[in-house]
Amino acid sequence: MILGVVFAVYLFAPMAVTIPASLTSGEFLEVPPDGLSLRWYEEVFDDSKWLDALVTSFQVSGSAAILATVTAFLAVTGLARSRRWGGTLRPLFFLPMVLPIVVLALGLSRVLLMLGMQTSFGAVVLGQALLGLPIAFIAISAGMVGIDPAIHRAAASLGSTWWRTVFTIDLPLLKQSVFGALILSFAYAFDEAVLALFLAPTGQTTLPTLLYQEASFRASPLLASVSGLVILLTCAIAALALVINRALGRRAQ
Repeated sequence: MILGVVFAVYLFAPMAVTIPASLTSGEFLEVPPDGLSLRWYEEVFDDSKWLDALVTSFQVSGSAAILATVTAFLAVTGLARSRRWGGTLRPLFFLPMVLPIVVLALGLSRVLLMLGMQTSFGAVVLGQALLGLPIAFIAISAGMVGIDPAIHRAAASLGSTWWRTVFTIDLPLLKQSVFGALILSFAYAFDEAVLALFLAPTGQTTLPTLLYQEASFRASPLLASVSGLVILLTCAIAALALVINRALGRRAQ
């Protein structure tokens, strides 16, 4: 209990500092703030580069999360039916977790160079999908453990094809796990900055990368206000995901 409280304080303490710092009326990051003002939030909305970066982050991270989740779902359902290759191939899906992100970014940029292609958000999506694949694989595998293999054998004995069994039996039973995998993959991809730093087209970037670049030059309350907006948006998405997950659970029951 005590360890859990300490861990929670450790996680939420930065948020408790960021929000007050973003409301300062001064020119520097201060906690407690030097007066209260929304001037820095107004500056964020007046500067289109921040909103453009936020939209780009949602597009790239959403695409990467969908790709990672679909790939993980097909992999989990396929390996669950393979006694011969299931145990052998399963560890391969965890390799992106041990590969340094910088190495992955350099490798993808090198491949693009060899193919004569320019940097693009497509490469960023592919890289983030690879990073999110182990997370999605673990989440969906946890749900697959609870499915009785006899259900698959019964479906096969009644003439159901592999694809029909996957989409009419496995997917409904795993919808909570698939939804959780999608949210976790999206959260991981949204926070990733290195791949976009290496692979994003010139003049375009994601929000985490833009924050990193701005923080390298100055530490102003503007960064705290952007972080505050991201925190509020994240809390809203987490609350929505919780409501949807509970609704899926009640419907499954």
